[in-house]
Amino acid sequence: MTRIALLLALLVALPASAQRTSDIVSWRVRADRAQAGGEARVVLDATIRPGWRLYALGSPVGIPLTVTLDPLPPRVRAARLVQATPVEGYDEAFERAYPYFAETGRVVQVLAVGEGAEAGSREVSGSVRYAVCDDRICLPPTETAFRVPLVVE
Repeated sequence: MTRIALLLALLVALPASAQRTSDIVSWRVRADRAQAGGEARVVLDATIRPGWRLYALGSPVGIPLTVTLDPLPPRVRAARLVQATPVEGYDEAFERAYPYFAETGRVVQVLAVGEGAEAGSREVSGSVRYAVCDDRICLPPTETAFRVPLVVE
């Protein structure tokens, strides 16, 4: 009887484990052109399958979204990270409000481009780490790498 119960539990859990976060969330990344002495924006747009929630930056529950940049080109530095206005949810289990994105989300990494930055194209790369949940399950966090050309005029 115990073996049957264990087998049933595994069969019920299998569809949840078969879900891949990359099937739930897709990312599009672009960078604005920049002027030396100005700012550039690396825009990360998420498209989220309906019914799923992607935890936003700074979420006090779940695993909040984070953006990590690889070493930046000379005279370019990370200035600030901002996000589109997320939806506010409430988690009964944690008894806390939390921000999340539904269907779409946007995070913008603002870069400061120094006065002496040479004109031309260079690469900015990094990764976004995030987690998603629906009303039944949460999937393990996923890290997605990105590379985008940054053009200084």
